[in-house]
Amino acid sequence: MEKLVLDYIRKHHMIPSGSLGILAVSGGADSMCLMHILHRLSETLNIRIVVCHVIHGIRGEEAEEDAAFVKEAAEGLGLECRIFRRDVPALARETGLGLEEAGRMARYECFDGLCNELGAAWIALAHQQDDQAETILFHMLRGTGIRGLRGMRPVQGNRIRPLLPFSRTKIEAWMREQGLGWRTDSTNLESEYSRNRLRNVIMPELCRINSSAKEHLLLLAKEAEELYDIQKTMADRLRERYVRGSETESLFTADSLDVTYEPAFRELILQETERLAGQRKDLSRKHVTAVQALFSAETGKRTDLPYGLEAVRTYSGVLLRHRGRTERPKVTLSVSRRPYQPGETIPSDGNRKMIDAGTVKGTPFLRTPEEGDRIVISQDGGTKSLNRFFTDRKIPRELRGSWPVVADEEKILWVVGLRLAECCKVTENTEEVYLLQAEGEISSDPDF
Repeated sequence: MEKLVLDYIRKHHMIPSGSLGILAVSGGADSMCLMHILHRLSETLNIRIVVCHVIHGIRGEEAEEDAAFVKEAAEGLGLECRIFRRDVPALARETGLGLEEAGRMARYECFDGLCNELGAAWIALAHQQDDQAETILFHMLRGTGIRGLRGMRPVQGNRIRPLLPFSRTKIEAWMREQGLGWRTDSTNLESEYSRNRLRNVIMPELCRINSSAKEHLLLLAKEAEELYDIQKTMADRLRERYVRGSETESLFTADSLDVTYEPAFRELILQETERLAGQRKDLSRKHVTAVQALFSAETGKRTDLPYGLEAVRTYSGVLLRHRGRTERPKVTLSVSRRPYQPGETIPSDGNRKMIDAGTVKGTPFLRTPEEGDRIVISQDGGTKSLNRFFTDRKIPRELRGSWPVVADEEKILWVVGLRLAECCKVTENTEEVYLLQAEGEISSDPDF
C-alpha cells in the first residue's frame, strides 16, 4: 500500500521534496490511513506534515472525542496537530447553505488559513475511489458537462489526493492489517444529507442492479478526462481566434456560433466566465445556452450570470463583464500651446493629438457628451450628431454618455480615441497649435 501511494504521488508530482504540507484528518479510516502512510513516507519524500482537524459544532461530545483521538494519534507519530472549532449550523443560517456545503466551506477555510499561516505547499485530502464514484454521480444529478464527469482531480491547485485510486474496502483492510484504529462519524450513517443518500442508499441500489456500477462510473470518468483534454485544447485555439480579454472583461468577437466545434465553444464560455468570477460551480448549461443565444440577438441584449456577471451583445460580439460596469476608465487631459513649425510631424496615435489653436474658442477642456452635441466631419463644415456618430462607430449605447470628448466653448474638437473634428485640424495656414494628451485607458475600439 505504501509503495502504491508513493508511486501515485510521484506519477502526479504531488509533493515537492523538502516541503511542508497540511494533512486534513477527520479520524475516519481514510484520513487515518493517509496520515500513517505519509508519516512513513516522510523521510523518503523529504517532507514535514502538520495535521489539521475541524470540529463542526454539530455532534457535541462525539466530535470532541474524535478530535482527542486524532490529536493523540498524530502526536504519537511526532506530528503537530491543530484543532479548529467552527459553528457550522450558524454558518449555514448566515449563508443560506445546507449543512453539508457549509461544513465543507468551514473545513476548507481552516485548511487554507493554516496553509497560509505556515507557508505550506500542499493540503492532502483523503478522498478515495468510492468518494470519486459518488462525486461523479453527484455531478451527473446536478447537471454537468464533460469536465464535471472527470470527478475529483489528483491535484487541484495546492490540494492533493494520494488515495484516489484506492477503494474504501482496501483502505479499511490495510488499516486492520496494520492494527490501526479509526473513528466512525455517526452522521455518515444518516441519509439526511445528499452525499450520504448517495453513499448509503443510491450507490448500493445501483450495485444491486449491476455489481460493476462503481467501476463503470470510474471508467466513464477516465473517458471524460480524455475527451475533456480534446475539448480544452480546441477551446484554447478558439480563445486565440475569438477572445480579447482583460482583468475585468472578456469579449467574444465571433459574429455567430458557426465555429468548428460547438462543445469547445461552450467550454470556452465557461472558462472565460470562471476567469472573471474565480469559480464556476454555480454555472450551468442554462447559463451557457443564454450566452450562446446572444450571438444571434440584437445589440444591447443581455443576460445575467452568477457571481455578479452579465453577458451583453455589442456591435463587436458578446461581452462578459461584472454587472454595473458601464463607464469607461477615467481619462485626464493635458493641454499645451506653442508655435507651429511647418512640416513638423503631426501626432497620429489614439491618445495624442495636435490641433490648430486659431480654430479654438477659449481653451480645450475634457467633458462627457451633452444633448445636441455635433462634430464636424467634412472640410466644407458638414456635421453629424454625436449620437449618430457613436451609432455609426458601433459604440454600445451604455458607454456613450460617459465617453470622453474634448471641446471648446462652442463645439466638439475631439472624440477621444475615435475622431478629430475636421474644423480644427492643422493646415498650411496654422500658426499656433494645441498639443492634447489624454491619459488613461484610451482605445479606438469600444470593447477595450
